[in-house]
Amino acid sequence: MILEHVSSPADIRGLDIPQLRTLAAECRQVILDTCSINGGHLASNLGAVELTIALHMTLDTPTDQLVWDVGHQGYTHKLLTGRYKSFSTLRQCGGISGFVNPNESPYDTFLAGHASTSLSMAAGLIAARRLDGGHQRVVAVIGDGALSGGMALEALNNLGRAHGQCLVILNDNAMSISRSVGGLAWALNRLRTRTWYLRVRESPLVGRGLRWLRTLLKRLYLPTIFFEELGFRYFGVVDGHDIGKLIEAIDMVKDIQQPVVLQVVTVKGKGYELAERQPAHFHGVAPFLIENGLSKEEKSMPTYSDVFGETLIRLAETDQRIVAITAAMMDGTGLAEFARRFPDRCYDVGIAEQHAVGMAASLASRGYKPYVAVYSTFLQRAYDQIVNDVGIGNLPVRFAVDRAGLVSDDGPTHQGVFDVGFLKSVPSMTVCSPGDHRDFLRMLELSVAATGPFAIRYPKDVAYDLSEQIGERPPMIAGTGALVAEGSDVAIVSLGPVLRSALEARKILAGDGVQVCVADLRFAQPLDTRLLTRLAATCQAVLVAEETTRSTGVYDAVAEVLVRSGMNIARIGRCGVPDAFPVQDKRAHLLSSYQLDAQGLALAARALLAGTDGR
Repeated sequence: MILEHVSSPADIRGLDIPQLRTLAAECRQVILDTCSINGGHLASNLGAVELTIALHMTLDTPTDQLVWDVGHQGYTHKLLTGRYKSFSTLRQCGGISGFVNPNESPYDTFLAGHASTSLSMAAGLIAARRLDGGHQRVVAVIGDGALSGGMALEALNNLGRAHGQCLVILNDNAMSISRSVGGLAWALNRLRTRTWYLRVRESPLVGRGLRWLRTLLKRLYLPTIFFEELGFRYFGVVDGHDIGKLIEAIDMVKDIQQPVVLQVVTVKGKGYELAERQPAHFHGVAPFLIENGLSKEEKSMPTYSDVFGETLIRLAETDQRIVAITAAMMDGTGLAEFARRFPDRCYDVGIAEQHAVGMAASLASRGYKPYVAVYSTFLQRAYDQIVNDVGIGNLPVRFAVDRAGLVSDDGPTHQGVFDVGFLKSVPSMTVCSPGDHRDFLRMLELSVAATGPFAIRYPKDVAYDLSEQIGERPPMIAGTGALVAEGSDVAIVSLGPVLRSALEARKILAGDGVQVCVADLRFAQPLDTRLLTRLAATCQAVLVAEETTRSTGVYDAVAEVLVRSGMNIARIGRCGVPDAFPVQDKRAHLLSSYQLDAQGLALAARALLAGTDGR
């Protein structure tokens, strides 16, 4: 096996093309095998194998600086840069990251995880090279989906006037997470499919001097002018799975002393037939069976994403003004079926969170009821629009904040532990988080009648129904919590699905004779001060449980109300994420490490009652 003897890119530079093809097949098999066990970003990595090999064959990495956009297609890069032996630890606690990370290897130039950032990173590296008097090459690899992101287009606008060498590899597979959308995707597709132009361009006639003809054809029929008017020289289209042609093309353009775009066409999921047929489904996978693609994890109950999609369909059937918007996350947010049912009322805007929120604000101003479904970690990118376009005008945009709280496997770049803080910083924003399936339904129903910004945050997890443990519930009114269980010793005040752990902790503590009150805040903003005042009067201590960081959660606001109501601050505790980025691990392990599982809450409650801080 060739891969077993590769500890750095230098080890592959003496291989011939047949050996490189063998190496590509070995890399592809290791990626497939590992993702089937650990889960991971499968389809994007299978599509970038030959491109990665060709880059390391032609560049002098790590002296030459290779920047990967998102980094979720960097598995082959990891295999070729000394991480083959540790690759089985991919996305595991203490293992290698699913993204590129300079703390892991000098070959990882810059931390990645979110899309559309690579060209800005490249611009900074080029500026530093010029200031340092360096001569290293700078190469950025970006997908066609990520290229549609605003940050990437802003960087293109600047990079085209950069001094010296700058190579942008456009890895064009017509996909982001889902199929690429919009005018730029259409233009790139024209480039991909103009085979007649490629034949004319490569003809001996043109090659012998009629370059004016090539220029004329490009300007008359092809959108390459988009890149060239920005200051780039454009080359393409190259077969992204032909290692020989890739090496030849990269060698030809890598030392041109001006910005260059090289378009490479790849197939997302290449080499695994199921992923080639369903690239969106196999974009990010849980452990699965290679022979049929079925998940190894049994799904007996719906997730919050499932419930959101199903409920929004039900609500939209009776309300023609409900509109759904997402940013390249149609499947992940549960909107795929909504899009099939209501194609005229569902918009996938691509990797463009700012645009999604701005568009939603405009729709809301015209009396529509937009639901922006986006992952918590990506909603961060639209903060200006949340404040300026939505908040100041008090427009009723509904935010379905998926993957809120602690997220499995993807590490610090994908944790949803900051959204409560940046959402409730908007004075007119209602922010809520359901404790279970039933309350999620009620919050979605409540949101339809919202008269101002309304955010519902929920995790990537099973939507448990706690009705048997909770019994009768108070009405779902904005700014009201629920007293779920009575008790006079310690109150556990939870926000979101950690309610389930709070109820289990109550059972554990009951065995010790501790009377536990459980209160579900339901709303982070506005806060139910009446409920908190009651707790201060009836309980000896209060423990706040939240899946947020310390400074972005509700603890400070809750503690302020409790102290104002006469409770000693020493009798108020917290279980949650500290002011640090969560590490890469399974969600259940992360909850346990931050004492947000039943055992952790019980331990913290005992310590609080004993007068010590159990955190």
